[in-house]
Amino acid sequence: MNALSKDTPLFAEIDGKYGVYNLKELYELHNQGHKIRVPTLIDEHGNKGWVEVENVVSFGKQPFKRITLATTRLYIEILEDTIIPAYSSGLFRRREKQIKMKFKLVNELKVTQDPRYNNSLLLTMRIPLDLPEGNNEEWEVGFALGFFVSEGNLEYRKHKNTKRSLATLNGYAKQKEMTLEEYLNYKTEIERVTLSIGQSDFERGYIAILQKHFKFSSPRKVSENGYVIRSFDLSLFHLIKDYVDGSDSHSKHLKNKAYNRSWKFIEGILDGFLCGDGSYYKKIDLFQVGITTNYKLYYDLIFIAKALGYDIHLRNERFAKSPFPSYEKVYHYLQLSIFKNWHRHKALGLVKEHIKSVEDVGEREAYNLVLKPLHSENDTRSVFNHLFFTAYGFLVSDAVKVLDRSVLGSSLPVPLSS
Repeated sequence: MNALSKDTPLFAEIDGKYGVYNLKELYELHNQGHKIRVPTLIDEHGNKGWVEVENVVSFGKQPFKRITLATTRLYIEILEDTIIPAYSSGLFRRREKQIKMKFKLVNELKVTQDPRYNNSLLLTMRIPLDLPEGNNEEWEVGFALGFFVSEGNLEYRKHKNTKRSLATLNGYAKQKEMTLEEYLNYKTEIERVTLSIGQSDFERGYIAILQKHFKFSSPRKVSENGYVIRSFDLSLFHLIKDYVDGSDSHSKHLKNKAYNRSWKFIEGILDGFLCGDGSYYKKIDLFQVGITTNYKLYYDLIFIAKALGYDIHLRNERFAKSPFPSYEKVYHYLQLSIFKNWHRHKALGLVKEHIKSVEDVGEREAYNLVLKPLHSENDTRSVFNHLFFTAYGFLVSDAVKVLDRSVLGSSLPVPLSS
């Protein structure tokens, strides 16, 4: 059967809005009657688009393999008898101007100690979101949001409203032609935003970008090179509420709404985050990122980089000594690398990467999509039917090769016909 782990993340369009969901979430959304589309490779010229999901099927618990790539360490968890697009011969040797799709069973993939001799998988360079380009102001607002995600914390109101304070607030509400409930929601439960910054953030112009759109207090020095600035600006509160969940470094992550505004906004979010928490190595054109063990934010950075078409590389998690005496002596952190410019061989919007390893990872809940065919069976492009991209960029096959289409309403596996 063709199946992936329930935790496999996918960019999906749900009722016309983009977001990132795992396969189990898509299974539940489909059962609720939502219209779902996912990104796909349309033809041999590398054109990409979106394909409608006819069904999402569950195969129960199954033993899974994890395929890890040699260069980026991106991975996918997949059943060993799944058919996967393994390579396109000659595509990256400038002998082909079109993709000639090849397929292999996972358990037939060639894996040796030297990845150069292993099979390769195809990944997309960019997720094809249909968004407006946006302008510089969109980038600046996104930058402010990304900088908050990297360096900011939210502080919430601790006191409860009394009858007297509610009466006062009701007066303010009437001035704005709102009900009291509407005004309380408008005012938000956030009391202030606090940003921890350094002297270099002023020198590089980052704080000026924030101050262009939002009001902040004068900086307060807290260490030799450290400052704190605060904001009570409602417009900043609403920006954060609209696009971010969580309040501190351990819980902050993006809402799916962030993927629906504009390209400049998304680009600004990542740039703002990298300016706050990234290190840039100019000689190798590399951004190195290290964050606390906030996996939701870690995945957000991967997804937003893939949407923008950046080359993302996963790195090993590490333990480090804390520079702050009041904190834990040793802390665990996650790291990854981002190249905004591709320095690897690419063709038709795809990259090809050798497999490093295929290993057993135990049982997982197994799911897969059933996609509406884009091309008729007598069309030469029909080989591109039933393919879709995961959020990590892997090109994979749907479940149609192991399902009788007359029983698509069932979530039970159907044996592969001979």
